[in-house]
Amino acid sequence: MRDLAWVIASPPLLRPPADNDSRHGDNSPRWLDQAWCNQALTASNDWLAGLDLDSEPLLTHLEREHDHRLGSHFESLLAFWLAWPANPQYELLARNLPLRCDGRTLGEFDFLVRDRISSEVQHWEVAVKFFLGVQPGGQARHWVGPGLRDRLDLKLDHLRQHQLRLASSPAGRRLLAERGLTAVRPVCLVKGCLFYPADADRPTWAAHAAAPGHLQGWWQDHAGFMARWGAADLRWLRLPKANWMTAVVDAELPGPTMTASELLAGLPLAGPRSAICVVGLRDGREITRGFVVAEDWPD
Repeated sequence: MRDLAWVIASPPLLRPPADNDSRHGDNSPRWLDQAWCNQALTASNDWLAGLDLDSEPLLTHLEREHDHRLGSHFESLLAFWLAWPANPQYELLARNLPLRCDGRTLGEFDFLVRDRISSEVQHWEVAVKFFLGVQPGGQARHWVGPGLRDRLDLKLDHLRQHQLRLASSPAGRRLLAERGLTAVRPVCLVKGCLFYPADADRPTWAAHAAAPGHLQGWWQDHAGFMARWGAADLRWLRLPKANWMTAVVDAELPGPTMTASELLAGLPLAGPRSAICVVGLRDGREITRGFVVAEDWPD
């Protein structure tokens, strides 16, 4: 339930690119912003309260999903909200619709939706991403995934040059026309968190692509972590990726808590997989969140 509320209400990770024109009626991609998130939450409050009393519909929906990776979980929760029959904002038309041509898969429409207020048909591309900054200056290429297999500039390029152009491609237009859909507006929704070096001057490090008010955390190596947190009166938890979206609460701890030194004793000392998400708790409440990395990360 808290994941579902986070998917709707958490702040966007990215702002529209500088050359994006999202004026009403223009077919440039629309990047959903904080005002949209606030409006979506307000429209859904009563529905969420009802689900909190009876979560069986949500649990049944999630049990039908076959892919439990975090990105797929994010999409599944968003699909559940879009498919809510009484959703006052949107009607879900299709999900994960493949686009093929001459036997090749060219891509996939994450969601096709109809805006119930304007009647506009929209193609949504969505993602949840977590990046760590490795150099100041705001360049997207300096923000990398914890496992070093992902990078913010690569994700932005793929969104802008491929995913958000599917509806306007010849094959995309043919597929949509077969469904009676024309003038489909691309929409982008990316959520997640940026993790800054613990001692960074954040204004000089902030990614130019980041939305105002984006979620933030920190990262530091083993020695820096102990220097900063070793004597703090916190209990620490190694956070599984499945739990990266929402704040940790005492009643739902996904693992054992420990002291800072006990935490470090169980972490890998080197290698690209040695960026580990951790949470510091006091009285069962999350106080701080970051990544502890090996001395040689990311080199």
